[in-house]
Amino acid sequence: MRKGFTLVELLGVIVILGLIAMIAIPTINSALNSSREKAYDEQVRTIVEASRTYMSKNSLKLPSQTEGNNCCLSVATIQKSGLLTSDDIKNPKYQKDSEEEEKKYENFNGSVIITFTNNKYKYEYANTTCTNEC
Repeated sequence: MRKGFTLVELLGVIVILGLIAMIAIPTINSALNSSREKAYDEQVRTIVEASRTYMSKNSLKLPSQTEGNNCCLSVATIQKSGLLTSDDIKNPKYQKDSEEEEKKYENFNGSVIITFTNNKYKYEYANTTCTNEC
């Protein structure tokens, strides 16, 4: 009697492993993309909260309370004030050589746009540089 596997048995195992890979890889990719998206959103929330803290300490820099007035606060300014660490500005979506705006940069280097609307200040992160610095 011979010891070992036949060609048919080996091909069967390879086909089964291929099927498992076809099912598992898309699931794993979607889980990774979902976790990157959640991490990105959390980083943006951290930056916005840090900008709220910065502006509460520097309230004279807020835009005037006229509907639609705005100014922007760069991430670099918030980081220089000590409210953000280098870990807070890492972009989890970063992909080398990407042309998409959200994936282009290793660190967040945009700004938080502060707008006075509906009798309150609204804070939004944007991937743009400041033109109307607070």
